[in-house]
Amino acid sequence: MIRWSFVITRLIIVVAIVMLLRWGLGPVASYVTISGLESATGAKVEIGSAHVGLFPPSIRYSDFHVADPRDEKDMRDAFRAESIELTLDGDALLHRRWVARDGKITGIQIGSHRDYSGKLDQTDEPEPIDTGEPSILTKLLDATTNKLGDEASALTENLETVRRSKEIRSRWETEYESLVVRARNLEEQVRTVRDEARGIDNPLRDLPQLQRTLEKAREARNELMAVRQAIDSLPERLQNDLASLDEAKKIDMAKVEKYVPGGLEDSDNFGVDLLKRAVGEQVSQIRSYLDGGRTIANYTIVAPETDRIRGEDIDLIGNDRLPDVLVRHCEVGGLMRANGNTYALTGFVENMTPSPELLREPSVAKLQLEGPELVRVEYVRDRRRGADVDLLTLHWPQTEAKPLRLGNEQDAGLRITGGQRELWVQLRSEGDQVQGRFVSKQTGLKMQLALDSKHAKSAAAQSMQASLDSVDRIEIDANFEGKWEDLALDLHTNLGQVFRRATEDAVNDQLAASQAKLKAKIDQAHLEQTLALREWLTSQQSEARSLLASADKSIEEMSQKVMNEVGDADVYLGRLRGALQKQLR
Repeated sequence: MIRWSFVITRLIIVVAIVMLLRWGLGPVASYVTISGLESATGAKVEIGSAHVGLFPPSIRYSDFHVADPRDEKDMRDAFRAESIELTLDGDALLHRRWVARDGKITGIQIGSHRDYSGKLDQTDEPEPIDTGEPSILTKLLDATTNKLGDEASALTENLETVRRSKEIRSRWETEYESLVVRARNLEEQVRTVRDEARGIDNPLRDLPQLQRTLEKAREARNELMAVRQAIDSLPERLQNDLASLDEAKKIDMAKVEKYVPGGLEDSDNFGVDLLKRAVGEQVSQIRSYLDGGRTIANYTIVAPETDRIRGEDIDLIGNDRLPDVLVRHCEVGGLMRANGNTYALTGFVENMTPSPELLREPSVAKLQLEGPELVRVEYVRDRRRGADVDLLTLHWPQTEAKPLRLGNEQDAGLRITGGQRELWVQLRSEGDQVQGRFVSKQTGLKMQLALDSKHAKSAAAQSMQASLDSVDRIEIDANFEGKWEDLALDLHTNLGQVFRRATEDAVNDQLAASQAKLKAKIDQAHLEQTLALREWLTSQQSEARSLLASADKSIEEMSQKVMNEVGDADVYLGRLRGALQKQLR
């Protein structure tokens, strides 16, 4: 006879237990997942609901949010999914291992906006450190424009033409001052003689004075002739000095022709320098992708916290132990936001576990992002047998290239527009050592200089732009290795010869333009010094001739007076001599 009371009672207990497991495990799983992820990420984790299935064992999360713990990202979600479905391995559960045979994540969004901060602990914002320095292009333009102008100014300030002109003028000033003093003394002397001649009323009585006056008049006339001869010789001497100025001009021209501005060391690598900076920035950005992948891999799967309260663990497996929590294969799909752009994400992840050192195969993630551009991502994480290897491969297939500027905004650089661009990057990290390869090709492009107004119109910039106008493709193959803080970059590009030729032409053209300006300044200085010297000599010569003319006039008056007096005395003496002779007869 069936004891229905016994059967029904136990059936009710079983149904209650099943119902408790069916509806009670969901909140428990949600709590355990939130606690584990928050402790692993340091950011808030929110789960809308969690449902646990028993037949087959499965778990489904809906409205899954993980905040971004990074600075300045507290209003963003690092990871968001509409649903996460995992099918568990029942056999592994019996061995207390959480293994997901298959999984599917839909509605993924990365970098989406939050309504409130997702940080658990606030950290101080680090102060930005500016380690930039002017690019070689900026140094080149400064050397061929600013520095060249400064050195040119210094060169023109020390012109041999100016120095010799000052020397000639100083000599002429001294000599003219001496001539003017002699002319003025002569004028005073003539005036004295003239006054003495006017005081002679009786030639016979004043004959001794008359003789002295005549002697002084002869001396004054001789001095006047000497001063006039010195002044008359000035034009010939001036021509000799002007010839000396012409010789000084030739010396200055020779200096200009030999002049080469400094600061042009390694200037032929200005383009390679900018490309290295751009590749370095790209590699640094890819490092952030790698760090993000590590972070997600570290806390995507977190083992449940279960404390064994009785008994003792005995390791019977040894080195063949498998992870207690494992997702073998999980398809993912959704949206990802990066740099203000939205991408549709599809792909899968394999062998995700919080114990990667126990895996028999490395963890793998293969994703494809479709948006403004197509990106293929492959990430391999190997922690087996003590390894610490991450391998990240990114591939941007050929697509329309966005405008790109090489160099800082406040620095001279290159602007690349148009064409098709393809990029492939692989980065391998083992411990603190990094190595990788960067390959890029862009065709059908235009390359222009990005300069400020003070450099744009220089001869060097115009020559360089003329050389860059012929560039329609860029090929880059770079290998890098070392530590992140000291990464050695070996870059090869088809633009090396182009940049060298552009630099040579730019320096030569700028030097020719600068030499032409310097020669024009020398010509101008020579003309100004010659005209100034001629004008000064003319004015001084006029003053000296004016003084000599005054002296001539005074001597003429004096001569007329003396001759009149002397002439009358001669007639009187002749008559007296004749009368005496008659008396003696």
